[in-house]
Amino acid sequence: MEEKKMNYSLESLLYGMQFRKLLEKKLAPLEKEYGLHKIDMQLLFYLSHAGEKNTSSDMMELKMFTRGHISQSLTRLQKKGYIQMEQDLEDRRCTHNYLTKEAYVVIEQVEKIYESGQNIIMKGVTEEERRILLVVAQKVNQNINDELGN
Repeated sequence: MEEKKMNYSLESLLYGMQFRKLLEKKLAPLEKEYGLHKIDMQLLFYLSHAGEKNTSSDMMELKMFTRGHISQSLTRLQKKGYIQMEQDLEDRRCTHNYLTKEAYVVIEQVEKIYESGQNIIMKGVTEEERRILLVVAQKVNQNINDELGN
C-alpha cells in the first residue's frame, strides 16, 4: 500500500496537478480583479523571466499552451495595456512581446502568490531534501526532454 501511495505522490508531483490547483486557487481573486484568464497570468509571469525568449514560438516551447491560446492571450494582454508587440527586424513573421509598466503591478502580485505557493509546498522540507529534489527534478526533466527529442 505504501508503494502505491508513493507512486501516486510521485505522479502528482511530476504532473504538477496539485501545485497547479493550489496556484489556481490563489490566483483566482487576482484574475477576477484584473479581468484576466489563467493563461494570461502564466504568460505575464513567463515574460517577466523570459529575456529575449519572448516570442510566441518561445512560449510554444513550454508545451503548456496551443498557438491559438497563446495568440488570444497576447491579444488580450495587449488590449489591456500589459504588453507591447514589436515586429522582429530580421524575420517579419515574428513578433517580440515586451511587458509594459502596467504589467509589473500585476506581475509583482503574481510573484508573491508563486512564492507563497512554493513556501506552502516546501514547508517542513530541509535544505538537503530541497537540493536532492532539485537534482532529481533536473534529471527527470532531462529524461523527458531526451525522449521527446528536445
